[in-house]
Amino acid sequence: MLSFYVYQFLPIVIVEAIVLWRMHWGSLPRCFYDSLMMNFASFLGLVLGLGPYLTGSSPWGLTLFGTYSVMVEGTVLMLLERRDARQVWACALTANLLGCILLAIEVLVRSIPELLSVK
Repeated sequence: MLSFYVYQFLPIVIVEAIVLWRMHWGSLPRCFYDSLMMNFASFLGLVLGLGPYLTGSSPWGLTLFGTYSVMVEGTVLMLLERRDARQVWACALTANLLGCILLAIEVLVRSIPELLSVK
């Protein structure tokens, strides 16, 4: 499952950068940089050992990943000290909600062939 998140790193960075840009975080290049920084920090935590706990086969895996991601990425945005706390956490929540929706759609699309196969 961790390879799934490795494969989805770039699309999530792009989606979250666009969300930051649309929420008036900054210029588009600045939003891509900030999105890359916050997602790298989140991904680093997954690689260092949290991946098996957050990406289990239970339905709560994506929920736990989303919660973890909001906490880490919101903290990284706060450390960048570019905006006030209200905008930081609104951007972190919105960006990660859309990122998790993207992951959920891909999981759904990947599971369709398994659901349609009859044994």
